[in-house]
Amino acid sequence: MSTKLPSHNVPLSLIADVLCYINSNSSSNIEELKRFTSKSDAYIRSSLAICKLLSIIDEDGNVSSFANSLGRTPNDELKLNVMRKFIQEYEPFITFIQYHLNGTTLEESARKVYVSYRLEGKDHNFLKDLFMSWGTASGIFANAVNGITLEETIRTQLLEINTLDINLDDDMAIRIYIGNIISADIFSTLTSAEVEELVDAYKKCTTDARGAIECAGRAFEDFLRRIAPTVGVDVSGKNGIGQVINALYNNRNASGINENKIHNKQQSIGAAIGDIRNMAGHSMEARTMERWDLSTHSAKIYIELVLSTIRSIHSYIQYSIYTF
Repeated sequence: MSTKLPSHNVPLSLIADVLCYINSNSSSNIEELKRFTSKSDAYIRSSLAICKLLSIIDEDGNVSSFANSLGRTPNDELKLNVMRKFIQEYEPFITFIQYHLNGTTLEESARKVYVSYRLEGKDHNFLKDLFMSWGTASGIFANAVNGITLEETIRTQLLEINTLDINLDDDMAIRIYIGNIISADIFSTLTSAEVEELVDAYKKCTTDARGAIECAGRAFEDFLRRIAPTVGVDVSGKNGIGQVINALYNNRNASGINENKIHNKQQSIGAAIGDIRNMAGHSMEARTMERWDLSTHSAKIYIELVLSTIRSIHSYIQYSIYTF
């Protein structure tokens, strides 16, 4: 993911036009794009920079397949809908909203995001204006007297998620909800893959409990594998959540002395998370040849447990804080 901010805050519709041309002509030539859009060199380069920032275009110049949804001649509504999909999957944007919803000013929220994600170019005030224009143009939020107000459908989904009466078709609400549980600071440390697995887990709760548990389990294992090297534990030869969590707890230093990197209660909870994931991942129990029946309620509670444990282990490792 690029960390370079654009030089200009350009309209989302222009970015969509640039993508349309690239897709239709297999070319991102600056001069061609200037002629097609009738915009300046700086605007075109800023549009391309935002495409890289949002991972619409990767470092090799490959364009996300979802951009094909634009077609050749999209109307304004389609342009904004496609751009919204990329915006709401951009973790710094979600973290910005999360900070603000938790009482931080818009400017301070932007500053924290700018520093946390090690963004480059311009400054946090530019980032704030960029995010504000994205949010209002795409309809994710509206300007309010004291900051921003999320669109009604997102607010409704958040209320439903909080009561576990879940109709999880709103990707944006799920991301904000995840940030609510683990905090904006910890959310900002998750990888895109981990966030996607957690979002997919919530989306699958009502229709595919087994799949939801597997998604959340993968996110938890990825989290454990990512933090292990930061505390000097090699888990490259370990398989599954159980072995990785045990390696973190039963770690020994160079002198052979036990040097636990997590608390024994976290190890026990992590092992349970691994066992439940195995219920979903294995077709039948080896001993009894019976298959576990997994409910929607169990899937929802499992994801909540995964999130609480991620928060707990992160806080313990980073700050020696006992929280769950």
